[in-house]
Amino acid sequence: MDAPEAVNRSGSFAPGPARPIMPPMARFPWALILLAACAGPEPDLASREPYERYLAVRELAHTPDAAAVAEIVRRLEAPHFLVEVGALEALGDIGRPEFLQHVVPKLKAPHPMVRQYAALTAARLGSEEAVPALLEALRTDADPTVRRTAAKALAAFGGRPDVRRALAEAVGDRDPSVALMAHDRLREITGRHDVPRSRQAWLEALP
Repeated sequence: MDAPEAVNRSGSFAPGPARPIMPPMARFPWALILLAACAGPEPDLASREPYERYLAVRELAHTPDAAAVAEIVRRLEAPHFLVEVGALEALGDIGRPEFLQHVVPKLKAPHPMVRQYAALTAARLGSEEAVPALLEALRTDADPTVRRTAAKALAAFGGRPDVRRALAEAVGDRDPSVALMAHDRLREITGRHDVPRSRQAWLEALP
């Protein structure tokens, strides 16, 4: 047992022998168990958790051999949208223009987030063959987040007159966030910061 503390003449306590200081984890072994239970998600293609499958698909881009690419493309048809997004990001990370044939169809995917990432991936791949599908998404997609992302993606091909005109038309979009995205991308592409944010102003300003 520890030695009891003694009372000195002034009435205060005089400390006894120093007690060894135990690490918090040694005093509370349940904390170790709790930390283990709260470990973060792990990449696992066979996991029941969509986020772990997402992480695993993203990791395949680090070793982009034929088998990995085939697995990524297969995951574009995954039942959960998050895994589809991971596959699109992985294709963008690898960056081969021939992947566009797998990406463009996802601009028609049911989930708007998949359509957004398809637009971004198409721009990352850098092939102008993506432009017609991106223009269609900008003009016709029912979700403003997708139209906004399509406007952002099209800026990668801003040297094309058809892209500039489509962005000018999009400045008149009924959704303010889409209109602002188109306006800001046109300012970057043209260097024109004097043009008001209006569809007509941009159509008149473009050559």
